[in-house]
This record gives sequence, structure tokens and C-alpha cells, in this order.
Amino acid sequence: MKKRILWLGLSFLVVAALVLASCAKEEVVTPGEQEEEEEEVVTPGEEEEEEVVTPAAGEPVYGGTLTMPLPRVSQTDPPSPDLMDGGRNQIDYLQLILENPLIGDFVNRGPRGTNEFPFLMHPITPEEFRTGGLLESWELTEEKAVWHVRPGIYWQGRDVMESRELTADDFVAWLLYYRSTPPEAVFKGMTTDKIIATDRYTLEIPFSNGYNSQLMYLAGIEDRSQVFPPEILGNDSWEDQVGTGPFMLKEYVRGSYMSFDRNPIWWQTETINGKEYEVPFIDTVICPIIPDMDTQVAALRTGKFDFMDQLSVTYWESLDATTPQLESRRVVSTAGTQVSLRTDLAPFNNVEVRKALMIGTDMKAFQATVRVGAGVQIPANPWPFYAEDPSFYVPLAEKPEEIQLLYRYNTTLAKQMLAAEGIPTGFKIVIQVLAGDQTIPSLLKDQWSKIGIDVQIETLDYNTLWMIAGKEWQKTYKGATFTGHEQSDPIVMLSSELRTGSNLNRPMYSNPTVDALIAQMTSSRDRLEQKRLAKEAFAIIEPEVPVIPLMSGVMGHFWWPWLKNYYGEVNVGDWGNPIPVLARAWIDQDLKAEMGFK
Repeated sequence: MKKRILWLGLSFLVVAALVLASCAKEEVVTPGEQEEEEEEVVTPGEEEEEEVVTPAAGEPVYGGTLTMPLPRVSQTDPPSPDLMDGGRNQIDYLQLILENPLIGDFVNRGPRGTNEFPFLMHPITPEEFRTGGLLESWELTEEKAVWHVRPGIYWQGRDVMESRELTADDFVAWLLYYRSTPPEAVFKGMTTDKIIATDRYTLEIPFSNGYNSQLMYLAGIEDRSQVFPPEILGNDSWEDQVGTGPFMLKEYVRGSYMSFDRNPIWWQTETINGKEYEVPFIDTVICPIIPDMDTQVAALRTGKFDFMDQLSVTYWESLDATTPQLESRRVVSTAGTQVSLRTDLAPFNNVEVRKALMIGTDMKAFQATVRVGAGVQIPANPWPFYAEDPSFYVPLAEKPEEIQLLYRYNTTLAKQMLAAEGIPTGFKIVIQVLAGDQTIPSLLKDQWSKIGIDVQIETLDYNTLWMIAGKEWQKTYKGATFTGHEQSDPIVMLSSELRTGSNLNRPMYSNPTVDALIAQMTSSRDRLEQKRLAKEAFAIIEPEVPVIPLMSGVMGHFWWPWLKNYYGEVNVGDWGNPIPVLARAWIDQDLKAEMGFK
């Protein structure tokens, strides 16, 4: 209870500071000036003395506490950790405890290695930059996948179970449970239940309808494919969660924070200057739960947070002005915003109507709402291929004229096309959106009013919108809604979002030719052939306009310079998993003190 009060006290003080700052905006307080007045603010864990040994120059430091909010989920308590209960917001917390069969190869191919790939891409690490995590190796045939578990990995061990070695039998129990959970209906459909262990470290996963490349994504690196031990499958208690990952749950104070201790038997190591070290270096990770985002940013600005991921562009200018010492990466996100149109309902079942709506949409105006500043360039047509991947991406100028026309804002042409299809002026379209910031819905309403469409905006809470527009297999929204889209791996995107009956096919799009190409794509073991088929499929999809792409997102990743051995990587898995990277970082306490913080 004491820790909860202390942390809530921090939140109150930071909010008060924000209010005072708003009354005197010309006054900018530097970090050094804040140190004296904030000496009495204690964050969870500070009341316990920590012994930090000062190393020789350039050597890592063991000990210390890393404090960071988890993006997307840090404003509310996590749901049940049991995937059978559905949802995904528990995943970010579980990433500290659990691990996936596969991982992005950031050690060898990222900035600390050959620098082939920056590992800034969201949401999916592309296949060519993945490597084994809990798996040492694997083989794929037409009939089955054979997985080889990495020997010498141990479950952390807690009251709920003893520490013991991870085995193939553990994988079998987990996979059979995983394929029965609501989020993994697709994985269930591509495998049989005859998953077996053939020896201590080997298991076989039979395909139900021949080889499918998506198995290694859905069960290998997808954010929910975190391996649980059999002892806790179905256990919905956070205090009982056990994994093989770098940290172990220490304490969960609901409405306040979740903290994690270093796993002393984590199997990974880090080599620095030719010397191999056990990791993690950090003793404790604290993940605060703070509803107000302004309060979170104030905690970053005042050094209470060491790291903050996926921060909205709204806060960049302020941070640059008040806290120039912060390190940062600012990148175009591979997830963006689009309007999904129910292609199975009138009038959106008419492709000419969908084309007219796209021509009547000024995408440059939407992109202008993302004030990215200098150094971040957003491609003209970001969907669905990531511009930094030339093996997929085709610039708009190189596309056929009929496609370029869709991206040219032309209200006169759009009105003529709608009239030709019998859509009268004043035609009402209901768009169901998430309650909150109405900037994007209001902009679309204004734009479409200029082509004679009366947009009725209906706001819903997250759970309701998820049930009608996001839930696997069930799409019951009224005709149009805003959804996100993924660009980092079009092979995954096409299979999950635009194949007939696929779980995230929000526009209810269906084209037999596209389905056939997707089937060929997912059954091919040749990555170049997969890419060729993906581009061929999208050449059919794009002129049919199942969605109207509005804008790419941008993400800011900020951290203090005292976070050492960190090179800016923010995702080595799926949907933003920096935990394996941060497990190799350490806190330079001397530098932190020199910068005016304790």
C-alpha cells in the first residue's frame, strides 16, 4: 500500500506541475533546476537500497531500476493473462516474463551488428530478419513443421512450479492450448491436433491442408505466441505467471504499477568489447499504470521515466523545447489509418461508389494532421507496402493511371461518379468510430460533405467497437469505420486482412482470383515468389478500393542518455516488443547524477 501511495503521489505532483506550467508557459525549467524540489518524490523500489558497483570505463553496470510505461496499455490495468479470455492488452506485460519461438535477429543484423535492419518497423519483424528464440532450428515440409527446442533453457520457477528445463513436451501442451484460444482460429485451421514430441527437444506440427507459410508467423513470432508452461495454462492470476524470459513478476499493484525482478537464470548473454556477460544487467523494471498521458510525458521529461516508446507526435515539440537531452528515434510507422468499407453492403458493394469516395478524399490533408517535422518523410501512397522495402513497394508515379487517379483529390469528378451510380446529394453514411479525439472523423465528414455525402459520426467505446469491427470472424458495423492497417509484411496482411473469410477482413472483401493468389503465396516456400504473388494480388485489390488509406502513423521513441547499450531498436517481434533489447541495457548512475537526476 505504501508503494501505491508513493507512486500516486508522483502522479499528483506531476499533474500539478503541468497545471502551473500552463499558467506560465514562458518559463522553461531545466532538469538540473528540478532536482532540488523533487528530492522527496519516491517511485516504487526506491525505498529499497540498491548496491550498484562502479565498473571500469566502458564496462556494463549491474543493478539499478528501469522505469518505463508500456505503450498502448499503460493507461489501464491489464486484462487476464489467460489468452482463453481473449483480447491482447495483456501481451505487453507478458513480454517481460515470456518468450516466443522466434525473434528478430537484432543482435547480429541490427545496429549493434551488421546494421542491415534498424528494427524500428511496426508491427511485424519481416521474415528475412528473424532467427530462433526458444527454437534452435526448424524444418518445414509439405506435411509438417519440425521444431527443435533450444537446450539449456529453464522456466523461472515460482510457488506455482519448480524451475526445470524447457522441453518439447512443454511446447506441445502450449500449442494445443494456444490453438484452442479465440485469437488463434487461423492457426487452428492450418494445423491438426496431432502435435507430438518425438524426443526431449523435438516436436512435429502437422499441416491440415499442406504447407502454409503463416504457421511460422502465427505460432512463431506473432505477439500472442508467447510460450507458457503447462503448469499455468488456463491460470488467470498475474501473480502465478511463469516464463523463460529476462524478468519475473515481482509485484502488481492494481491501478498503480507492475514491477519485475531480474531473472538470474535467463539463458541469453551479451558480448561487449569481446567479453561475454550474463544478462539482464538491470535488477528491476517498473511499468507504471497512469491514465493521463500528459502525466506520463511529464514523468519522462523530469527523469522519472528512463524510456518511453511509441509516443504521439503531439508531444515531440514540447519535449524538444524543454528536454533536448533526450535521445530519440522518430519514424514512419508501418501501421496507419484507413476507412474500411463493408463491400458486402449497399452502397459500398458498388466499386464505382468506393472509387468516388476515395477520389473525394484529400489524403494530403489527413497526412498534414501528422505534424512530423523535419527528418521524417511520409510516402505519398503508404498502403500496404512499406516504402523502405523496395522488394514490395512501388511508388505511386510508377503505377497505372487508373490507380494514380484514385489518389488525386477531385470533388467535381467524385460528385459526377456518385450521381452516375444513383447516389443522391445528401446521402447519409454512418461511420462508427472510437470515442475520443474526433479530428480525423470530423475532417472526413467535412471532405465528404463537399461531394454530397452526409457523414453521421457514431462514437463507441473500445469494447463495443471491437465487438462489431475488430473481433475475429464477426463484422457487424453499419458500413464504414476507421481501422488500422499493417504494412511491414504484406504477405501477412493479405492473408489476414483481405482473404475471403479471414479474421481481420474488416471490409468483408472477397475476390476468388485474389484468394487463389494468396493460397499460392502462403503455400510457397520461396520468399521471392511470395513477394511476386503479393504484388500481383494487390494489383487486383487496389483498383477495387475495399479500403481508403488516409495516412501513415509516426512514432517517437525517447530515452535518457544514461540508458546504455541501447541503439534505438523498438521491435524485435510483433507489435512493438523491445524487451529483449532492454534486457541488454544498463543504467549509468554516474551520468544520471551528472545530469541532475537521482
